[in-house]
Amino acid sequence: MRKMVSLIDYTLDEALRRRVPQSAIAGILDTLQKYNVEMHDISLEHMPEYRNILSDASLLERLRCRVAPSISELSKACGMGFKKMAVVWSNKLNPVSLSKLEAALYAVRNAGAEPFLCIEDASRSYYAEFDVYWPIIERYDVQRLIYCDSSSAMDPFIVRRSLMELLETAICPVEFCASNTFGLATANSLAALKAGVEHIGTSVNGVGPKGRTAMEELLMAVRHLWKGQTPPGYTLADDCSSILSAMKMEVRVDKAIIGANVFAHESGIHVDGIAKNPELYEMIKPEEVGLKRQLVIGKHSGTASLKYKFREWEMELEQDDAVQMLEQVRELAEQQKNPLTDLQLMDLYRRRLIFIHE
Repeated sequence: MRKMVSLIDYTLDEALRRRVPQSAIAGILDTLQKYNVEMHDISLEHMPEYRNILSDASLLERLRCRVAPSISELSKACGMGFKKMAVVWSNKLNPVSLSKLEAALYAVRNAGAEPFLCIEDASRSYYAEFDVYWPIIERYDVQRLIYCDSSSAMDPFIVRRSLMELLETAICPVEFCASNTFGLATANSLAALKAGVEHIGTSVNGVGPKGRTAMEELLMAVRHLWKGQTPPGYTLADDCSSILSAMKMEVRVDKAIIGANVFAHESGIHVDGIAKNPELYEMIKPEEVGLKRQLVIGKHSGTASLKYKFREWEMELEQDDAVQMLEQVRELAEQQKNPLTDLQLMDLYRRRLIFIHE
């Protein structure tokens, strides 16, 4: 069994960027703690207006501030009392300028904070190019190298190979942070875990300017694909929805894991399979994330669907009734361009009873 993944959260950073009311921030933080988030990575530029609610000593232990290697930013971060600072460094810069990076890491250490080194476009580099950083990392006791695919230049095959090679020479833990420009963030993060990385950057629903690895997708993939340890997710869908709601966002109904319709079934063959063995179509049980299975009656339904739906209501529908009703169901669904509601379906059933008894 794989041990629990260490999650580095970027949801809070997006909430601050969107200027979520201060009253909602505490709720977001409390909710995320249910999923064993190791720390929240935030940008220094978002801090000033939230300083009064994020300056609690116990909370500062869980915050990591991203700073540029400049005296002004480092001074601000130190003045705010951060205990963890990630110096953001572009791998495109000339190695001659590494003295600037060293000065920044020295300043972080001198302030009594833990330094992290964030390589912003690490995916553009060959693993051997990181050799220039190891002496610096050792000299300033850098806690972790943050490997960022900020330009979304990687696919899962490249991620696994590159990180396996990097880990062979790394002298500190490596953290992986994916962008989601091409929809590969979750897949790339799973590849990073396969390579041996234990710290992954995520956000609820993958929120962020360039997108992130969706926290809920990563947790469920680790649990079901690798039988790894993850926190209970019985309220996961509601928790994600409430966090997004605070940011004036909604969960798409078809969003993997937490969307309202991901456990909805309409096709007759699907419903027949679900009735016999839910695992045919549901690798994850809806109850695991706080959702319920939905049987949708529409133009793709069959008589088995109708019978199954009525059994949910503790009613037995005869085959003749199912055949007659199915024609009406498909006609109505086609007219309104949507499946039938439960009220519409029950109304058709009542009309059928009236017709039989006339």
